[in-house]
Amino acid sequence: MRWGWVLTMALFALTGQSSTSDSQSVSDPLPRGTLTTSQHSDEWKIRNALSAAPAIIAEHATVMDWPSDPKEDAHGRVLRQGNNGWTCMPDEPGKPQHNPMCVDETMMKWIVASIAGKKPSIDRVGLSYMLLGEVGADIGDLTASKPPAGKDWYYSGPHVMLVLPDSCAAAVSHVNRDPSTNGPYVRGLRYKGSTPLLVLPVAKAGERVEAKQPPATH
Repeated sequence: MRWGWVLTMALFALTGQSSTSDSQSVSDPLPRGTLTTSQHSDEWKIRNALSAAPAIIAEHATVMDWPSDPKEDAHGRVLRQGNNGWTCMPDEPGKPQHNPMCVDETMMKWIVASIAGKKPSIDRVGLSYMLLGEVGADIGDLTASKPPAGKDWYYSGPHVMLVLPDSCAAAVSHVNRDPSTNGPYVRGLRYKGSTPLLVLPVAKAGERVEAKQPPATH
């Protein structure tokens, strides 16, 4: 009897967690103290991932989930197949803010190599959208799960990211590297051979951008 009660309560708790997670908005700010999680349905993850880019990009993009261990394999499960060369990913788990992204093939190459700590060998411009903004633990380490001792999470508003060919890295050496200014900044990772990433915010951290139809003219 006792074990049956324990099992019943455990199943109830798991069911409640799944329901609560999926009822969460895919784009509204998270409640204080809440972290992003992978415990959502595929449908929720798809809507969350597609909110990262303009509709013209998101409409025909592939949607890929985050892998359970990005260092072992940076390619996750495909949730929806697309056909325009773009890949959108839902929130990265464990962050205090929504952070979906949509990337082109070159930017995906940069992400896969960077997570593995390898030189991406970029030979063309790569693009990415993060229209819900970004939050990270360590601006110099893509795989960090918590901020370094004495530091807090860094936040960036809605933005577009560009990765430049390796031969052009010196062209952004003079650009600001502090995301707290809410202006353009360069994100440089700490491993040898890292290709800098140019981040171009279109709004301040915590703000949202919204597409609207212009008023009809007569």
